[in-house]
Amino acid sequence: MSIQLPIAGAVGAAAVEARRAGAPAWLAERRSAAWEAFTELPMPSPQRDEDWRRTDVSELRLEEYIADPGTAAAGEALLQAMSQLRLRAAPEAAFVASTRRGLRRREGTDMLDAQGVIICSLDDAAVQHPEQLRRALSTVPPEESKFLALWNALWRGGCFVYVPPGVEARVPVWAAHTAAGAGAAIFPATVAVLDDRASLTLIDVYASPAGDDDMVSVAATPLVLGEGARLDYCLLQQWGMGTWHVATHRASAGRDARLRFFGATLGARLQKAYWEVLLDGQGAEATLTGICFGDGAQHLDHQSLQDHRAPQTRSDLLLKVAVRDEARSIYGGLIEVQRRAQQSDGYVQNRNLMLSRGARASGIPRLEIKADDVRCSHGVTAGHIDNDQRFYLESRGVPRAEADRLIVRGFMQDALDRCPHQGVRELLTELLDEEIAGHPVAGVSSDEDVA
Repeated sequence: MSIQLPIAGAVGAAAVEARRAGAPAWLAERRSAAWEAFTELPMPSPQRDEDWRRTDVSELRLEEYIADPGTAAAGEALLQAMSQLRLRAAPEAAFVASTRRGLRRREGTDMLDAQGVIICSLDDAAVQHPEQLRRALSTVPPEESKFLALWNALWRGGCFVYVPPGVEARVPVWAAHTAAGAGAAIFPATVAVLDDRASLTLIDVYASPAGDDDMVSVAATPLVLGEGARLDYCLLQQWGMGTWHVATHRASAGRDARLRFFGATLGARLQKAYWEVLLDGQGAEATLTGICFGDGAQHLDHQSLQDHRAPQTRSDLLLKVAVRDEARSIYGGLIEVQRRAQQSDGYVQNRNLMLSRGARASGIPRLEIKADDVRCSHGVTAGHIDNDQRFYLESRGVPRAEADRLIVRGFMQDALDRCPHQGVRELLTELLDEEIAGHPVAGVSSDEDVA
């Protein structure tokens, strides 16, 4: 009879204890409670959980992945690739990079430091700015789901940003989260707290080397907007084709706050991403926009929530998706209007383009309205390239491949135009053109084996 011993550095109680060591008492207790919740909660099931009905993670064995890579890990080449990506899109941005080993780089923050903007790891924030960090973490309670419990127990490093009242951050913050190597487990953490009348542009990037190494990423991004705050948040998910990715991006918007959220999904073997905005204050507004391109056998699942909790709030979501080969896209969206949220306005639109016979895309929007003076609507479409459009271009001498590229770009363009940062928009346009041309951009070019 053989006894199977735990894998060194694996996702498990030992990794939680390593993160508890040296942490403030409140955080150590939170990690313990989160791990207990994780062990008690079942894995999501298509048979039991409505929002997982079309996404199956039963083959994911979390305990077999390595959360702590040890001292052998390097990661410099991958970090440099991330820095180069930032220079292409936002050379003026402050740069923060985090790996499984914690915060690895913090560069170009001088102007923000002079304004009193705080940029550090979550570990440092837990000691130096506990009130603000606890305020943000309260929006992602560990008992809510198994994956949020795991994230709360095991995040490390990450990027914490606090913008004081009335401060308009002079440059964006670019937060990079990277991992490499078969069996890697990473728990990306970006937390932003904007005090009253503060403003910030935040760019969040997840990436690993190109390839099909089996990895897992469990991420959370709590965003807190005070009264009158303004946040432009851009997200790029570019994991390699072997990565399981589960993420919760959740913003809480106070009175008259404005959020512009833009997400781009290009990587991962399987993604389950929650894009959520809680409109807590009267007059709060949120615009959420996403583009998604899937190929190969990718399974890309987006779930959105627009929760109107106060009067005269507004939300507008647009998700454009293109899939080919055997890829599958799934979208589920909910606009919820609470009883006191009178005179609210919510809209959700999901458009899907299938480029191959084997590709599939579907969307199911829902409305739950408890107020009686609101305006809410939704729309979903799914189809193939319009033959009339293709014929029109071909009849004017445009080759079929180029005609299809123009059609797909045109299909995506109105979503790209809503990206709030010009450099990021241009970068995403380049990446999208690569995808359309048949060159997948899941993962980035890097010689790194382990990080």
